[in-house]
Amino acid sequence: MRVGFRFLAGLAATSLIAGQALSRPVTVIKIATHYNSQQIAPMLTCFRQYEAQHPGIRIVHQQVSYEDFLQTVLISRAGRSPVDIYNLYSIWAPQLIATGALDVPPADIDRFVRTNYTPATVNAATMKHRLWGVPTSVSVYQLVYNKKLLAAAGFLAPPKTLADRLKIGAAITRKNRQGNSLVGGYAFELVGASVTHTFYSEMYAAGVAPFTADGRHSNLRSAAAVAILSKQAELFRRGISSGSVLAADFPGGGVGMTIMANWMKDTLRYSLGSRFEQTVGVAPIPTDGPGGTMIYSFFWGVDRASQVRRQSWDLLRWLDSPRGHGGLSCTGAMLAQMGDLTGNRSDLAAMRSTISDPFSQQYIAALRSPGAVSQPNIWHASEVDRLLKYYIELAWAGRMTPAAALSAADSDITAILREQP
Repeated sequence: MRVGFRFLAGLAATSLIAGQALSRPVTVIKIATHYNSQQIAPMLTCFRQYEAQHPGIRIVHQQVSYEDFLQTVLISRAGRSPVDIYNLYSIWAPQLIATGALDVPPADIDRFVRTNYTPATVNAATMKHRLWGVPTSVSVYQLVYNKKLLAAAGFLAPPKTLADRLKIGAAITRKNRQGNSLVGGYAFELVGASVTHTFYSEMYAAGVAPFTADGRHSNLRSAAAVAILSKQAELFRRGISSGSVLAADFPGGGVGMTIMANWMKDTLRYSLGSRFEQTVGVAPIPTDGPGGTMIYSFFWGVDRASQVRRQSWDLLRWLDSPRGHGGLSCTGAMLAQMGDLTGNRSDLAAMRSTISDPFSQQYIAALRSPGAVSQPNIWHASEVDRLLKYYIELAWAGRMTPAAALSAADSDITAILREQP
């Protein structure tokens, strides 16, 4: 009887404890990103740590494909089932802001971001004179060149001006007897927004923004823009660039120079192996202007319809403050293992002290420089990119003059920009 009594008493006590645990309110914070399971792994570890330190909080990650991300967000909101936190590409923000989807960060979060992030990344998360989130990954464009091909052509330093680029590119270019390119002196990436990103980067290097400050007009008719496209078209006309030699051919030794973002490091390192540092050089974008480049960025944003907005902002501040990852924040640790960069000053300092290869150091220096300017967060940016790419390629092919191509692009793009609220 005593054994049975003790068993029943113990069972009752266990049931009571379990009941109390089950009755404890649980706050669920849902986070959507485009990162796959391997990429998000360091962040998932941080989620579990945060839950352990904050009983009653449960964090759920949802992976959404990059291509479908904006559409998925808009559909989920229409169905009244939004997540609480999004990892957003900055150019998606104007449409989300127009639909009232994003919460304005509380004053303490606003101060946290402005104090701890580089100006360019703060600007990337700023629209309509307001900050809309906490910056995360950032990509910056620089000239990437093949040291061995340049040296074989008699050049020990990369080009600094557009005339240098033409001269060195011509010396590197090799063709077979049929006139087909074996080695392209200078290559472009023709996939997605790469054409326009390269063009914007060259405009910033020339000291001219692609769009006006209010985002309602372009500067594509400017003398600087026409000169940039004219020099690009000359590369094609002289066979230094071609549609058959792409930036993707760089690892195989088929390209002398191209403009790349920092996240290509892992691809190059994997392809070149032990030859990586001896082959790949990084330098500022050649220009006849003051110098500079374009960055594009992602940021954490909170849905305005979320029932846990304050808890979500608190979580984001925790995730983006230095932790035990060699001085990196949780976001910084995740980005570092992917070879990506961040605008978080403490993360950048940690990366600079631990990532010593010249490739990364050059990109980190470019990101920290005043000439690094955020991609313009304009209305329907993807459609604008598509239109501008179309007209740029017409000029490359010699089917339109650079001035005519950019004039037509300006007319079509301005019509889109006028539609914004």
